[in-house]
Amino acid sequence: MSERNVELTRCVVEAFNARDIEAIIAYCDPSIEYHSVLAGAVGTVYYGHDGLRAWHRDFEEVWSDEIRLEPEAYFDLGEHTLAFFVFGGRGQRSGVEVAMPTANVARWRDGLLVYFKAYAQRKDALSDLSVSEDQLERIEP
Repeated sequence: MSERNVELTRCVVEAFNARDIEAIIAYCDPSIEYHSVLAGAVGTVYYGHDGLRAWHRDFEEVWSDEIRLEPEAYFDLGEHTLAFFVFGGRGQRSGVEVAMPTANVARWRDGLLVYFKAYAQRKDALSDLSVSEDQLERIEP
């Protein structure tokens, strides 16, 4: 399998860690569908580039500037990528620090992200993809 989509995923992660929403949008199809679990309202779905900007505003209301995705593994599933991360951050209002294992699933078309879903539980991402981690070829970050 080609690792092209994994490389694109790495670029999106770099843009996320830089807090650069416009760089993230550059990798997204105008009809992007984004399912967030980390912006405050669990299960919120954002649509399109303006939706991503709204997600970013929502996200920044909840999290301080001290947030980061630390990649642990990537998996190339053709048009999909699966990534395992540790999300580290500090709550904007509470000041509470978190470090939690997370996952995301992305679907790519013609080099652009068309669907993205973040998961608080890695097992849920694997379940949605109908795979087990043992079936996948791990790509180191």
